[in-house]
Amino acid sequence: MSGYRDSSNYDPYASPRYGRPLRPYNWVQWTGVAFVLVGIAIDLSYFAGRLGWIPRDVTPLVALLPIMSGAILVNSRREIVVDPAPELAAERKRALIVVSLLCIFVFAVAIALAFFFDL
Repeated sequence: MSGYRDSSNYDPYASPRYGRPLRPYNWVQWTGVAFVLVGIAIDLSYFAGRLGWIPRDVTPLVALLPIMSGAILVNSRREIVVDPAPELAAERKRALIVVSLLCIFVFAVAIALAFFFDL
Protein backbone atom coordinates (compact mmCIF):
# COMPACT_ATOMS: atom_id res chain seq x y z
CA MET A 1 0.00 0.00 0.00
CA SER A 2 1.58 3.17 -1.09
CA GLY A 3 1.19 6.06 1.33
CA TYR A 4 -0.27 3.98 4.17
CA ARG A 5 0.43 5.33 7.63
CA ASP A 6 -0.59 3.49 10.79
CA SER A 7 -1.96 6.06 13.23
CA SER A 8 -3.70 3.68 15.64
CA ASN A 9 -0.68 3.35 18.00
CA TYR A 10 -1.50 -0.35 18.34
CA ASP A 11 1.22 -2.30 20.13
CA PRO A 12 0.67 -6.06 19.97
CA TYR A 13 3.25 -6.69 22.73
CA ALA A 14 1.94 -4.15 25.21
CA SER A 15 0.75 -5.55 28.51
CA PRO A 16 -2.29 -4.11 30.26
CA ARG A 17 -1.83 -1.68 33.14
CA TYR A 18 -3.13 -3.03 36.41
CA GLY A 19 -4.66 -1.04 39.24
CA ARG A 20 -5.81 -1.99 42.71
CA PRO A 21 -6.74 -5.55 43.72
CA LEU A 22 -10.03 -6.64 42.23
CA ARG A 23 -12.98 -6.65 44.62
CA PRO A 24 -14.87 -8.52 46.01
CA TYR A 25 -12.06 -10.76 47.18
CA ASN A 26 -12.17 -14.44 46.26
CA TRP A 27 -10.91 -17.26 48.46
CA VAL A 28 -7.33 -16.91 47.22
CA GLN A 29 -7.21 -13.24 48.16
CA TRP A 30 -8.75 -13.93 51.58
CA THR A 31 -6.07 -16.58 52.13
CA GLY A 32 -3.51 -13.88 51.34
CA VAL A 33 -5.12 -11.57 53.89
CA ALA A 34 -4.88 -14.36 56.48
CA PHE A 35 -1.18 -14.89 55.65
CA VAL A 36 -0.50 -11.17 56.07
CA LEU A 37 -2.30 -11.18 59.43
CA VAL A 38 -0.24 -14.19 60.56
CA GLY A 39 2.94 -12.35 59.57
CA ILE A 40 1.86 -9.25 61.46
CA ALA A 41 1.07 -11.39 64.52
CA ILE A 42 4.56 -12.91 64.33
CA ASP A 43 6.08 -9.42 64.14
CA LEU A 44 4.01 -8.24 67.11
CA SER A 45 5.09 -11.27 69.13
CA TYR A 46 8.72 -10.45 68.30
CA PHE A 47 8.30 -6.87 69.53
CA ALA A 48 6.46 -8.08 72.64
CA GLY A 49 9.42 -10.39 73.31
CA ARG A 50 11.81 -7.47 72.91
CA LEU A 51 9.80 -5.50 75.45
CA GLY A 52 9.90 -8.42 77.85
CA TRP A 53 6.15 -9.11 77.83
CA ILE A 54 6.58 -12.66 76.52
CA PRO A 55 9.60 -14.98 76.20
CA ARG A 56 11.91 -14.28 73.23
CA ASP A 57 11.30 -17.18 70.89
CA VAL A 58 10.64 -15.47 67.54
CA THR A 59 13.00 -13.89 65.05
CA PRO A 60 11.61 -11.11 62.83
CA LEU A 61 12.68 -12.81 59.58
CA VAL A 62 10.16 -15.59 60.20
CA ALA A 63 7.34 -13.11 59.45
CA LEU A 64 8.77 -12.20 56.06
CA LEU A 65 7.53 -15.30 54.23
CA PRO A 66 3.84 -15.11 55.22
CA ILE A 67 3.67 -11.36 54.59
CA MET A 68 5.25 -11.60 51.14
CA SER A 69 3.24 -14.63 50.07
CA GLY A 70 0.07 -12.99 51.39
CA ALA A 71 0.76 -9.86 49.35
CA ILE A 72 1.25 -11.99 46.25
CA LEU A 73 -2.03 -13.81 46.85
CA VAL A 74 -3.99 -10.59 47.47
CA ASN A 75 -2.61 -9.08 44.26
CA SER A 76 -3.34 -12.20 42.20
CA ARG A 77 -6.46 -10.53 40.76
CA ARG A 78 -6.08 -6.90 39.73
CA GLU A 79 -8.34 -4.60 37.77
CA ILE A 80 -7.20 -3.37 34.37
CA VAL A 81 -6.78 0.40 34.23
CA VAL A 82 -7.99 2.13 31.08
CA ASP A 83 -6.20 5.38 30.31
CA PRO A 84 -8.86 8.10 30.72
CA ALA A 85 -6.95 10.61 28.61
CA PRO A 86 -4.60 9.00 26.08
CA GLU A 87 -4.08 12.38 24.41
CA LEU A 88 -2.28 13.58 27.58
CA ALA A 89 0.22 10.68 27.60
CA ALA A 90 3.05 12.72 26.04
CA GLU A 91 2.50 15.56 28.50
CA ARG A 92 2.52 13.15 31.47
CA LYS A 93 5.69 11.49 30.16
CA ARG A 94 7.41 14.87 29.83
CA ALA A 95 6.38 15.81 33.38
CA LEU A 96 7.67 12.46 34.66
CA ILE A 97 11.04 13.05 33.01
CA VAL A 98 11.31 16.56 34.49
CA VAL A 99 10.42 15.35 38.00
CA SER A 100 12.86 12.42 37.70
CA LEU A 101 15.70 14.72 36.65
CA LEU A 102 14.87 17.07 39.52
CA CYS A 103 14.97 14.18 42.00
CA ILE A 104 18.32 12.99 40.63
CA PHE A 105 19.71 16.53 40.98
CA VAL A 106 18.50 16.84 44.59
CA PHE A 107 19.95 13.40 45.40
CA ALA A 108 23.31 14.35 43.85
CA VAL A 109 23.41 17.60 45.83
CA ALA A 110 22.59 15.72 49.05
CA ILE A 111 25.41 13.23 48.42
CA ALA A 112 27.84 16.05 47.61
CA LEU A 113 26.91 17.88 50.81
CA ALA A 114 27.29 14.68 52.81
CA PHE A 115 30.82 14.18 51.47
CA PHE A 116 31.66 17.87 51.88
CA PHE A 117 30.57 17.98 55.54
CA ASP A 118 31.79 14.41 56.30
CA LEU A 119 28.39 13.19 57.44
